[in-house]
Amino acid sequence: MTRNLALRLVLVIFAALLVLSPVGHLAASTAPSNYHWARQSKQFTVRAGDNYSGVWDRLVPWAVKGWSKSDTVTIKTVKGGTSAQACNPTKGKIEVCSFNYGTQTNWLGLTRLYFDSKGQHIESATVQMNDSFFNQRGGKYNSDAARRHTICHEMGHAIGLDHVNTKSCMNDSQSAVFNNVVPINKDFKQLARIYKHTDSYTTVAGKQKKDKKAEKDKQGKKSKKDAKKQRRKEAKKKLRERKRAGKAGIVAESALDANETVTMERLDNGQTVVTFITWAAE
Repeated sequence: MTRNLALRLVLVIFAALLVLSPVGHLAASTAPSNYHWARQSKQFTVRAGDNYSGVWDRLVPWAVKGWSKSDTVTIKTVKGGTSAQACNPTKGKIEVCSFNYGTQTNWLGLTRLYFDSKGQHIESATVQMNDSFFNQRGGKYNSDAARRHTICHEMGHAIGLDHVNTKSCMNDSQSAVFNNVVPINKDFKQLARIYKHTDSYTTVAGKQKKDKKAEKDKQGKKSKKDAKKQRRKEAKKKLRERKRAGKAGIVAESALDANETVTMERLDNGQTVVTFITWAAE
């Protein structure tokens, strides 16, 4: 299957995916343009539910440890709150799931970001690993590198990162799937930029440690104004990019050799869901 044909079939494939986990109507122009969790501290901990099995019992903690090297976000594994097949969201958490979702879906990994009622902050996320590809006998993705890249990549989306053209696991090219398996310092710096401000409320579940530095920064009105201006600037830039890319539910596509698509849906209850779909190449 050529890349162009795959793109033309995105909505058809995604519709089949929704049969497994229905989420509502597709749209393109109203996706949140700045993905992050709401929290009242610059450093925070987000919990990741264990709904996985097999080799993922080793690789998910490995990916969690890698991302937790960041000075901004710490990920803590906890008991899962859903079934692996359904992989339903839990408020304030990332639910991580592995299951044989089928090769007909044509995806390796899937991350959904569920936004709060204001449509501004992530309030829950789900990460799904498709063992139909990873456990396929003789399959190109039945490798340690492909698994490590994909779980690292999807967890990065779950904490707010987008795609990059570096040696990071957030690179979404086919070459990166087999070579880029860990986050790099540039990813950690980007997380620091994303979360350099604080919010008036939190969407992250669980008790958070107090950030003395963040408390001190609250006293500086100028730094607050600068952070607000920067967020608005970044939000407007991303919104312009996504509006240019937005057609028939496809919000964005990365590099020329990218193997991921981003879509935005609106649930029947009005909630916004952004989905990152990592495709398997044929």
